[in-house]
Amino acid sequence: MQSLRLTDIIYNFGDLFGSYMDNKRRKFNLFYAALLLAGALSTPAPAQQTEYYRVTGGRGTPLLADDNTRNRIQVYLVYGMENVQISYTSPSTAHEWCRYRTRPDLNDPDRVTSVQNGTTSTITDVEDGCGYYVDEGSMRRYVWIIDYSKYEFNIRRFNVMPDFNECVGIRFDGDADLEDMTYYTPSGVPEKVKRVFELSYETLKWNGETGRFSPEHVSKSFDTHPFATSFMPSASPELDFPLLLTDTEITLTGDAFARHFGVEKSATIPAYEARAIELHADTVMSLSGAAAGGGADAPEGELQAPAHITFTAHVNKPVASLVTWKIFRDENPSPDVLFNAETLEYTFDRNGKYRITVETGNRSGGCVEEYSFDIAITETVMEIPNAFSPGVTPGINDIFRVNCKSVMNFRGRIFNRWGTELFYWTDPSQGWDGKYRGNYVPAGAYYYLIEYTGTDGRKGVRKGDVNVFRTRGRDAGPGTAEQEPQL
Repeated sequence: MQSLRLTDIIYNFGDLFGSYMDNKRRKFNLFYAALLLAGALSTPAPAQQTEYYRVTGGRGTPLLADDNTRNRIQVYLVYGMENVQISYTSPSTAHEWCRYRTRPDLNDPDRVTSVQNGTTSTITDVEDGCGYYVDEGSMRRYVWIIDYSKYEFNIRRFNVMPDFNECVGIRFDGDADLEDMTYYTPSGVPEKVKRVFELSYETLKWNGETGRFSPEHVSKSFDTHPFATSFMPSASPELDFPLLLTDTEITLTGDAFARHFGVEKSATIPAYEARAIELHADTVMSLSGAAAGGGADAPEGELQAPAHITFTAHVNKPVASLVTWKIFRDENPSPDVLFNAETLEYTFDRNGKYRITVETGNRSGGCVEEYSFDIAITETVMEIPNAFSPGVTPGINDIFRVNCKSVMNFRGRIFNRWGTELFYWTDPSQGWDGKYRGNYVPAGAYYYLIEYTGTDGRKGVRKGDVNVFRTRGRDAGPGTAEQEPQL
């Protein structure tokens, strides 16, 4: 039994009773009532493809290649016209079959003889490249027959297009039988049945978590002409073809209709030499000396000297054959550093703005990729506290520590009033805990002398006093208060 769509029922209901209405308003009201009634009585069902006509014959099983619901026509492919038949079933027991080639003539239709068996009728005089329908008024639906054996995909030559930019993708050239399979809608508009092909090759895929490339097999379908399509990365999933980042075999297979009928063809480029390259770069930073004092408080993109950074480039070897690092300072057009290797270790010991670029090229030199970093090394800063309270509030202002940025060759000394050196240090991230020979020194004024070299090469000396605050009962033991320490 033929399935009827809800919209067909509604429109026929309106047409049937509309002629009895006196005005358009009453006709609309009846139509609207029918719509509500049909909606209330209908049960939602999952969407599925409905075959209004049953096509048999030819070699293998006929294939529904295009279900053009908007134009109420279904296109079937058969392989050969031998014993091809079309059947149709509906509540009626008297079907009138018609045929058309470009557009149905509803006033003078081209009628076709059929055999009626109850509510099912069948035609056997079926022609390739024609449309058929059973004339049932507004319920009319159409079917088109194409003999695929006349349009079978056959490829004789398959190669890479030489003039295409293989740095961004790949395009193919060749010689093949790819005649358009055209049908006509009931309104006389020509439409093409889309062929579906498959392209297969090997490539490499970057894994950001592991920091390396790994092999990937690509096998993707597409419905455009294989010799008029650029295969390259795209934001659209159906058009997204990863770059060929390694030497590989490339195979074109098609089309899906040929696969259905068991006559699928394929062509192979056995040894494609990849040209596209892909570059990823990362950094590992180790801050020492004055730079370590900045930590997380350093502005984004701004570092303290000396900043030791390891730059690493990841490329799809062996296609990408050379990696070059360049370091430019303060917009100088000539690089301060030029280094050919995948890994560059460099210590930034001068203030300024830097641009670090990494460039790689393929084996033939025809493709180039570049990546850049921008960093800034801060001006020399030296901030020295004037008081602290060792041993009073652990973890809170209990260490005499300088805050410095972009400082090299740091040396600091602490003296008492008699000129005795109590503490010496060279790491500005460290500091004096207020002790001498294991005991806290008494409260009072002590003196510091700090010598350093800034990243600009200038030497500096800072000296002054720092006050040690102590609470009662926490002063140093006997022999230290207000006495010259015994060395």
